[in-house]
Parts: sequence; C-alpha cells; structure tokens
Amino acid sequence: MYFTKVELHNFGIYKGTHEMVLTNKIGERNITLIGGLNGRGKTTFHDAILIALYGKQALKYIQEKEKSYDKLLVDHINKHATDGATYIAVTLVLEDNVVIRVKRIWSLKGKKVDQQTSVEKNGTIDKYLGENWSYYIEEILPFGIARFFFFNNEKITQLADDSSFEQIKSSIKSAIGVSTIEKTIEHIDEVIRRKKAALKTFEASELNQEYQAVEKEISDIDQRLEEAQRELNKLELRCQKLTIQIETKESEFWSSGGDLSRNRDSIKAEMNRISGLAEQIQQEILQLASGAATPLALCKDLVVQSYNEEQEQLQGDVKRHTDTVVNDSYQRVINRLNESNLPLEVLDLVKRIISDELVVHISEAVNENRISMSPASLMLYEKLISEFFPEISQKISNLLSSSESQEAEYMSLDAHLDAADDKTLAMQLYEALKSIEREKAIADAEFQRKCDSIESMNRQRKILVGKRIRLIKGMAEKENANDDNMRIIKYAAMSIETLTEFKKRLQFEKVERLSDTATKCFQTLIEKNSLAKRIDINAKTLDVTIIDIDGNELLKSQLSAGEQQMFAVAIVWALALSSGYKAPVIVDTPMARLDSSHRTNFVTKYLPAASSQVMVLSTDEEIYGRYLDMVRENVVDYYTLLYREDEQCTSIVQGYFEEA
Repeated sequence: MYFTKVELHNFGIYKGTHEMVLTNKIGERNITLIGGLNGRGKTTFHDAILIALYGKQALKYIQEKEKSYDKLLVDHINKHATDGATYIAVTLVLEDNVVIRVKRIWSLKGKKVDQQTSVEKNGTIDKYLGENWSYYIEEILPFGIARFFFFNNEKITQLADDSSFEQIKSSIKSAIGVSTIEKTIEHIDEVIRRKKAALKTFEASELNQEYQAVEKEISDIDQRLEEAQRELNKLELRCQKLTIQIETKESEFWSSGGDLSRNRDSIKAEMNRISGLAEQIQQEILQLASGAATPLALCKDLVVQSYNEEQEQLQGDVKRHTDTVVNDSYQRVINRLNESNLPLEVLDLVKRIISDELVVHISEAVNENRISMSPASLMLYEKLISEFFPEISQKISNLLSSSESQEAEYMSLDAHLDAADDKTLAMQLYEALKSIEREKAIADAEFQRKCDSIESMNRQRKILVGKRIRLIKGMAEKENANDDNMRIIKYAAMSIETLTEFKKRLQFEKVERLSDTATKCFQTLIEKNSLAKRIDINAKTLDVTIIDIDGNELLKSQLSAGEQQMFAVAIVWALALSSGYKAPVIVDTPMARLDSSHRTNFVTKYLPAASSQVMVLSTDEEIYGRYLDMVRENVVDYYTLLYREDEQCTSIVQGYFEEA
C-alpha cells in the first residue's frame, strides 16, 4: 500500500485545514522530504498518521507515560482554532488499487470527547468498514508491524540502547508472526479461564483443587522468572563492564612486555610435561635394554659373520655332494663303454668327449664330518639380522634423538622462565589481569547459572502448563453437565497445544532468514566492512549476537554510538523486509547520533531502498547541504513545515527550507 494524501484540521500546531499530497515511487524517485525546525510539527505530523490508522492503539507508541486516549485527543486540539471540530484523515491505495480514506473527527463537549470514525472505499462511505476499521487495518498492516515502518529517532535510540535486546525480541516476534500466535494463545487461555469460572460444580472437587494449585504454581514461577530476568540483565551488564576492564588491562600488560609473563604458567606446565616425557623415555630405554635380542645387537658384526660362514659351508656341502654324483656317473659310463664292442677309434673319441665335459666336476671325495646348523636356527639368524637388529637400532636412535630434543627444549623453557620472572612490572599487571579474569569467570559462571535457572524454571513452567491442560481435559471428560462449556474448554486446550507447537516451528523456520536479512542490512549501512561478519539470532531464545570477522562475539557496548544507531536501523529494516508487508516508511529525525560517514550511508543506502514510498521528517541540520545533494535524485517531492509566528501555527508549504 501507499499514501496519497494526509489531511490535518486544527490538529496540534496545525490551525485550520492542511493537506499534503503524496506520490508513490516514480522511476528511482521514492522519497518525500518534509523539512521542519524543532517544534514545528514533524512529530505531530507523524503521530497524526498513526492516530488516523490505529486510534487507541497508537497511544502505546506515541506516549511514554500512561495517558488516556481521550486525553491524547484533547491535547491535540489546536488552542487557537476558530471552530470546535478537529480531524485527521489519511488516504491510501491498497495493492488491488482499492482507495481507502479513513477519517477520525472529534470535539470537546463539556468534559467529554465526542469522536467518530468514518471510512470511504473508492469514494463511497462504507459504514460497515467504519465500524470495523480496527480489525480491517490489522489485516492491511498490523500495529505490531507498523512500528517497523513508522519510527522516530526516540524509538530507534531506545532500540539502540536496549542492552538486553528485549525490545528487539518483541519486535522479532511481531515480524515473524509469533506475537500473533502468542496473543491467540492468551485469548484462548482467557476463554478457558472464563468457561472454567462457569463450572461451579467443580469448585470443591479434588480435580479442581489440583487445578487451582497448578495455577498458583504457574503464577509463582512467573514472578520468579520476572525477578530472575532482571537479575540476568544486571549480570549481563556486569560481564560487559568486566570485559572492557580486561581489554584495558591487557593493553597495559602487553605494552610492558607481558608476553613472557603471560606464558609463565604455560611454560611451567610445558616443563613438567617435558620432564614426564623424559622419564618415560628412560623407562623405554631400560625396557629395551632388558630385551632378549638387545645383547646380540651389541655384537651384531659377529652374528652376521657367523651367519655368512654357515651359508658358505652349506654351499660347499652342496657342491661336494654334486661332484660325488658326477664322479660315480662318469665311472659307470666308462665301464659300460669298455664293455661295448665299439671300434677302438670311436671308443677313444667318446671317452675323450665325456672326459672333456665332466672332468671339471670330477674330484676326489672329501669326507668331512662337521656339525651344521638346523633350519630353525638359520631362520632365527635371518630374523635377527633382517628384522630385530634394524628395529632395535631405529628404536635406540629415536629414543636418543627424542631425549636430546626434550633436554634442549627443557633448557630453552627454563631460560624463558628466568626471563619471565625478571619482568616484575609485567608480573604485577599479569596478576591484576588474572584477578579481573577470575572475577569475570565468576561473573560468567553466575550469569550461566542464572541462565540455567531461568531455563529450568521455563521447563518447570512448561510442565505445569501441560499438567494444567491435562487437568482441564480431565475435568472436561468427567463433567456431564454444562457440556458446552466443557467442550469449549477441551478443544481450547487442544488448540493451545497445537498453536504452541506451530509457534515453535514457525520461529525456527523464519529466524534463520531474518538473521541473513539483518546481516545484509547492517553490512550495507555500516562504514566498516570488516566490523561484523553476521548478526545471529538464536531460533529458540531470540537472543541477538553480533559476530565479528574472526567469528567471535562483538558486544553491542563495543560499538560506537553511531554504529549502535545503524545497528538499530538495520534491525528495523530487516524486520520490515521480513514481515512480508509492503507499506510506506515514515522516518522522523533518525540521524541525531550519526556521524558524517554513517549519515552518508543512511541517505544513500537506506532511504532509497527502504520502501517504494519514504517520508523523511528532517531538521535543517540533518538532510541538508551535501546530504541533500546525495539523495536529491531519489526525491519525488519537497515540503516544509513553516511556522507562522503571527498566527502561532504551522503550515505545510511546497519546497524545502530556503529552496522553497
């Protein structure tokens, strides 16, 4: 949707009738600049739109202190009006091109305020729509979502200063639809309570008494949770302060040469570890020395020589056996030739050939009686030489090398420890730092205990709520009379269970996308590109964590005032984008805490992208000069809220300050 006209009649500082015609995006132009000095009616103009659209609900956003809606209307009647009527009207166009004009008119009759609301649809009065406007506007743009589109500097500052992110959590619930589910659960629970009150017959029953006891336990635990949350917020602030103290003390510590002192305890621990390793190495050396094969390794050369001699003897035995066989064969062949009837010439030739071929293998038999090693002994010899000796040698080498390395490292650490002990000032700072770190650790532990306690109470409350629902079901099952009330109670309890599960799933599904959107918005607006890697939102608790470029948590207190303001704007922007609604954005002086670089990002990156229709209510010290030049190509219209001293009222005129 977008606005086409805003009408003010005797509203606040606006005496008489005033109109502002508004235009939706044309090309790249989407910004309407509305200039006005302080006290000239910028916030009044902003509030008029909220009151016109939301009536009594707007009171929650406009007023910090409690005030009735009638008192708010009376306070906004122009004191110099010539007639008794005051009205505000807003004309808007919906996505289906339906034109709606909502008008609220009121006057003071004695001490009472006479007020009426009328709604025109496409130029015709729609009585039904006027009577049910509060429901209709919630479909167009729910009030819980509207604050992401219509905001002023004061609200953004509160969001930026919200150390516990409680306002952000509430806004997240509205943006992702969880608050609507919670409100529905509350309404259903209220229905249960009302119907329960009608069941008089159960007042004295045991089941009812148990139900009352559970109700009281839930009430008590709610009080404890509220108190615990306050304590948790205090602890969080304390932890942040201690973190800052640690950072300051660390800076002093390192500048005084504290690197050695810082490592003093770790040096001692490392020396103890090395001593332990050295002792372990000594044990391994003793164990190795007591092994059966180790003594043989000391005379390795003799063992190898013995093995080689045995191999040579074996080869000789084989040759002698072979020669004996050849000699016997030779004699048998010669004998057979002598017995043959071969001619003498042939016989001599054959003998000569056989002699030439076999004579080298014919030797005198040697009868040697010697003791040979068994095959098992030879196998053990081979295993000693090929496996045991190399393994023992490698172990000895490794143990000696490790022992020397550990000794050298121990001596080096001992020298470093002496140097660390000499840093007297650094040690004093180190002890002070350690003291703060211990205090921080205690605070963190206390913070965690409180978180655990809150989580435990929430679990206990969940159990009690479940018990209450079961009791309600039991009451419904046992009650024969008043069936309608019981049926309502039963199905209402079932609805609460279903809605609770739906809320949990919806929250987990949408929070991840919201985290991505918030990260993109913040990185777009912030001047330091390396400041934040991600804005992470816990899907269960909705806790918001800023993650820096190194993956560590960046506390919001570590951001500058301008960066905190841009963080708040980024959150509001992301919530508006994630809500799924398309609406105009109205910004009332949001740049008070921004420095020049952040103002540049705000006017060049946020305003042109915030919505198809953006209204900026600016002083002459905000969007002016070079900032006006930066955004001029995106401006579709200029207005100035001009105060007329002679009439003591503000008028809406075309143009922008001196450029009017």
